[in-house]
Amino acid sequence: MYKINKSDFMFFDEELNNYIYSRGREINKHLENIKGFNHREEYFKVKKYLDDYLNGNLEKRFIVLPGLRGVGKTTILFQLYDYLINIKKINPKNLIYLSMDQVISYFDTDLLKVVDSFLEEIHTVDKINLQEKIFIFVDESHFDKKWAIAGKIIFDTTKNIFLIFTGSSALNLEITGDVARRIDKKPIFPLNFNEYLLLKHGISANCNFSKKLKDLIYFGKTKQMKEAIKCEDKVYDSLNSLNNNPQIEFDSFLKRQGFPFTLNFDVEESYKKIYSIVDNLIEKDIPSVKAFNSSTKDTIRRIILYIALQKPGGTSNAKIANYLSISPSLVREILDTLEKTQLLFHVKPYGGSSKIIKKQWQYFFLSPSLKTAINFEIGRYNLNNRKCLGLLAENLVASSLYKMSKTDFNLLGLFYPAKKGSSDFLIKTKFDEIVPIEVGIGKKTKSQVKKDMNNYNSKYGILVSNRYPRIKYKKDIIYLPLMNFGFI
Repeated sequence: MYKINKSDFMFFDEELNNYIYSRGREINKHLENIKGFNHREEYFKVKKYLDDYLNGNLEKRFIVLPGLRGVGKTTILFQLYDYLINIKKINPKNLIYLSMDQVISYFDTDLLKVVDSFLEEIHTVDKINLQEKIFIFVDESHFDKKWAIAGKIIFDTTKNIFLIFTGSSALNLEITGDVARRIDKKPIFPLNFNEYLLLKHGISANCNFSKKLKDLIYFGKTKQMKEAIKCEDKVYDSLNSLNNNPQIEFDSFLKRQGFPFTLNFDVEESYKKIYSIVDNLIEKDIPSVKAFNSSTKDTIRRIILYIALQKPGGTSNAKIANYLSISPSLVREILDTLEKTQLLFHVKPYGGSSKIIKKQWQYFFLSPSLKTAINFEIGRYNLNNRKCLGLLAENLVASSLYKMSKTDFNLLGLFYPAKKGSSDFLIKTKFDEIVPIEVGIGKKTKSQVKKDMNNYNSKYGILVSNRYPRIKYKKDIIYLPLMNFGFI
């Protein structure tokens, strides 16, 4: 525990002084609340940057953590703050935490002015002459349109300030080429099943099953198969310590616990909390991406609902526009904005430019929990229905592959086959190989995968189903349990 003396800010702008002082007290409360929390993988990635910086590596000191509202970015910030204060024993005067939505709203100022004033009044120095190491944690950065420029100026002016910015995925829009050369970006996604087990039950097999599965999907070779199966054995052994059937736990994760804040809530409360992400996104995040008039808010909500009610298979701007009696151009703008916030992402048909233009795009939610929460809100979902579970399974696989393409495998292309009767997805590797992937609940045949393997001359295909208890490989097809896919 640490204390910031209010007298330390006696020469600081009084109102801003009071705000920063209150932030210090609030952080104390947050640090108390997160005591005993396990750490996600992203925490350790950023912690390494902090350790390297403290050990003299001054180049990696501008970190950006974009992600959808509710994925746990602020918790990771507080855990890192706690690490610096209580483990590394950094003087509290050398850390500052800001939430830019409040700074903009309360003081109508920007990050650069706050940092300059902080250094001048608390450390009696400017950026150029700063000798001590300072750590600046900036939450909700996207509310300051100048955050990226401010970060660049601070980065270029002094090597004694370490910056971490979090915010919506709209942060990506403000990263110019000049800024991009200076930052290290680590997107934060909703929980996978591995993180769910770690955060809720403290269970980890410590064999990096997620990476083994990703490598198997992307490369599909014997070496990756052996490593994945070996790790799978350890994971399933660790699941024996659960006080519940692993499949029941997985179903709970799939339906409603894709976000860290849901782990201690009951079913109904979980859905309400997840649905509030949509409300806050419409009210707070979207205006920071694009200015729509106030009447458009209802239209945005209706488009989100329309997507949530659709089965995978694609939809067009014209179809949505006709259904909602609005213009296709407005639909296009709204969908584009929703993708920038990362509530949704699209999957294009595979083929040449004419197919991409003519065929419908498929839209998926970043987490299946979002789809269920929206449907639960309007009383439409029977979560024990096999068809419903099939839709959630398909969303899980799509969002996992999308995450792979944005993190571990930037050259991975994600598509769906344009022909009817084909598999659900196609991925394209850096070797320009096409891998068909079929997803299902219950009995699922390999016919569609085999058909697409022949169509695209694929070396292997993947069949994902809850029907399979373990990974197996037979006749160039990788059979993956749906629960395993949740670890990606």
